[in-house]
Amino acid sequence: MRYIVTMVWGVLLGEVVGFLVSALAGGTFDPILSMYAGLAFAVILFIMPVIMKHFDPEASKKA
Repeated sequence: MRYIVTMVWGVLLGEVVGFLVSALAGGTFDPILSMYAGLAFAVILFIMPVIMKHFDPEASKKA
């Protein structure tokens, strides 16, 4: 359930950031591109703890 909620918030926040960046840059707002960018960022946030745990020296001593 937390993955679904995180994906939904990733899409919503990606849309907001995409709108703000396009408004500040003077370009056109593309909601599909903003949605994909938000989803990609949410997936990266899911993967980061696994990668960081791999390089933790304390975790390797416990195993």
